[in-house]
Amino acid sequence: MKKVLITRALPEEVYPALEGLEVVRRDRTDPLDPDALRAALRDYDGVLCTLGDQFCAQVFADVAAPRCTVLANFGVGFNHIDAQAARAKGLVVTNTPGAVTDATADIALTLMLMSARRAGEGERLVRSGTWEGWHPTQMLGLHLSGKTLGIVGMGRIGQAIAGKFAPFNPTILYHSRSRKDVPYTYVDDLTQMADQSDVLICITPGGPETAGIVNAQVMDALGPEGTLINVSRGSVVDEVALVEALQTGR
Repeated sequence: MKKVLITRALPEEVYPALEGLEVVRRDRTDPLDPDALRAALRDYDGVLCTLGDQFCAQVFADVAAPRCTVLANFGVGFNHIDAQAARAKGLVVTNTPGAVTDATADIALTLMLMSARRAGEGERLVRSGTWEGWHPTQMLGLHLSGKTLGIVGMGRIGQAIAGKFAPFNPTILYHSRSRKDVPYTYVDDLTQMADQSDVLICITPGGPETAGIVNAQVMDALGPEGTLINVSRGSVVDEVALVEALQTGR
């Protein structure tokens, strides 16, 4: 019987699908530590892992003959796994590209509406007990209807975001590695797209190719009235430039 490690707590509905396997449940929410990563490769035939389980090249190098033959990653992105090092050791790496498409698109719209309508601020004001009642200039926000939405990455989730945002009658621009067969306007230059956008949403893969692509120039182009929503990897946004832009009001 094949022995499989589940590295995080999952919904109970998942486990019946694993009937016929010897399943070891690690019902925790924190990632595997370095020793556990190496043990996972040595002691199991397969590992169902997820974000934060850092299967880097050194982990594979430290396990001369891994028993494990498959790393089944729960999530679209798998930049926490060195896929090349895994293949060199005879492992297959899989992901779940469609599993969180709708949920992530919902979150992107939630963040857009919360930012535009300052919902988080409003809730904190009410909970603090200091709300003095409504007045015409209180917490004025942004009308999203008719605005220009720039999407960085027009894959499954990018397209789902665009579709869900359609009732707001927006102009939708997108920037990606290649043109897509979609009814939206492709913009080759990200800074140029930011300059034209009221809201810029990042939903592009992580990794070296996209690290820091939302840099100071892009933020300056978006401007102080613009809204930046990132539902991709944090590495996509130059964090130092972001902090500076916020602190200087740009």
